[in-house]
Amino acid sequence: MTADDTDDFDIVATNPAAYYTGPADVFDDPDLTREQKLRLLEEWEIDLTRQLESDGEGMAQGTDQKDEGKRANDAALLKQVSNWRRRAIEEDMASAKTTAIGRVWHRIFRSDKPRAAA
Repeated sequence: MTADDTDDFDIVATNPAAYYTGPADVFDDPDLTREQKLRLLEEWEIDLTRQLESDGEGMAQGTDQKDEGKRANDAALLKQVSNWRRRAIEEDMASAKTTAIGRVWHRIFRSDKPRAAA
């Protein structure tokens, strides 16, 4: 990856919705690494969550049916983004089993998911 690629990725990461029609497109983009896919999906999830929170706090521009429809669409999109992000994380955990550290982790904890610290 060149410096130009990194700069382009950083621009895309500021607003993934402007560059991808849906979260599946991020997940299926062959030019992205797993880490980049996770970052884009996380950024998209954060953006949607903030938008919905600000709408819920009365910061929305109006309360007509068009605004209600947009909020409903944003909520549905947030669910999709969250599901794709979870899927990407699960694939990372599944592929971790193929590494030496991943196999040791799996043997110790007998789980694909790390346990929360106490």
